[in-house]
Amino acid sequence: MGIKWMFVLMLQITLAVIGRGVLEKSSSSKQNFGPKFAVKCIQSEDGDVIDCIDIYKQPAFKHPALRNHKIQMTPAYDPTMVTKNENETLEPFRNGREKDLHVDATPQLWQRSRSCPEGTIPIRRMPNNSESKETSVDDHLRKKPRIIPDPFMESKNTYLLEINRSLAILHAEGFAYYGGKGDIKVWNPSVELDDEYTTSQVALKSGPRKQYEAIESGWAVNPSVYGDRQTRLFTYWTVDGSVKTGCFDATCPGFVQVSKDIALGAAIYPISNRTGLPSQITILSLRIQIPATGG
Repeated sequence: MGIKWMFVLMLQITLAVIGRGVLEKSSSSKQNFGPKFAVKCIQSEDGDVIDCIDIYKQPAFKHPALRNHKIQMTPAYDPTMVTKNENETLEPFRNGREKDLHVDATPQLWQRSRSCPEGTIPIRRMPNNSESKETSVDDHLRKKPRIIPDPFMESKNTYLLEINRSLAILHAEGFAYYGGKGDIKVWNPSVELDDEYTTSQVALKSGPRKQYEAIESGWAVNPSVYGDRQTRLFTYWTVDGSVKTGCFDATCPGFVQVSKDIALGAAIYPISNRTGLPSQITILSLRIQIPATGG
């Protein structure tokens, strides 16, 4: 069964997200790959262990839809060009400024130690204390379901407000969006309780309010997921509003990573401070239509 659509996350990572129907039928076998599958192990300064996993042994290939799948190292289509039909091409991100699409690799602390060899991808090993004793791994690494408020049924001043949630948001309303880009300053804000978190991210969401599809990426301080209060690069996806599907980083079969330089879930370095220069990452997430294949 072919992949129905793909997101390209321009952090020098390519993510191929499986279509809705396939994910809902499959079990989410989240697991810690660890040294058994590692070609090389890297000990980071902050205590993280980064396993360099053969690119074809990453968690994504546990998914039945990717059996015998050949990885596409670069998109078949130019991600800055979105074809409306055979005779017309839209350029929603370009506007004659190709340099705006350049994205540098996100600097991370583990990169100061060593690097992963070609043909492998770095996966952060989940520490033993990162799993909740009261919930399953599936539940622990999936966000709690929430309904997206309807801006057409509530005032624009209140529909984004939620209980126990504070937002500073740039929200775009429209009809035909193909992705989003954000230059995000990297900070390490204080998070008091283990069940609290703070994040700065680019999020793409579509579909029904209770069963929406979403992919999110940016930085987060999230003790309940990562077991500490470091500022970490993350991705999160769901195809049903986090009801039955949803996953942080590379902890389950949801997308394919091709970069050997970026470890999802690893700490970002350096961090901005009040007296020094600000640190910044750039997130560019594009949706690309690709034909289904038999592979």
